Amino acid sequence: MAQIKLSDLIAQAEKRKEQKKVRKQLYIKSLDGEITVEKPSRALCLDALDMGSNEGDAYLVYECVVDPPLKNPDLQAAYSCTQPLEIVDAIFEPGEVAQIAKTLVEMAGYGDGAVKVVEDLKN
Repeated sequence: MAQIKLSDLIAQAEKRKEQKKVRKQLYIKSLDGEITVEKPSRALCLDALDMGSNEGDAYLVYECVVDPPLKNPDLQAAYSCTQPLEIVDAIFEPGEVAQIAKTLVEMAGYGDGAVKVVEDLKN
């Protein structure tokens, strides 16, 4: 692997802007179908982390699933949801919520393997 140079970062500036809307398809076993998720922002990940694992995972899933749109009022009504986040637990199995959230944080660069030590520097 090569050392990253300033010119490399400048050349990648436009590409990085386009990566803000990175999307992935995830297969959900209990639904026997796919959903589309969008990479969460840093602020969204930090908000979810502050909420704790269960509520934070549901919040992350609610905010990042773009298709089908979990925020749709008709969908919320069909599942008799009185609070927006209730739709997440109504549609997905508990383990699926945790796995979707884990995938989302990995998309944002928080997963294992995003950064690794190449070699220790000696002073």
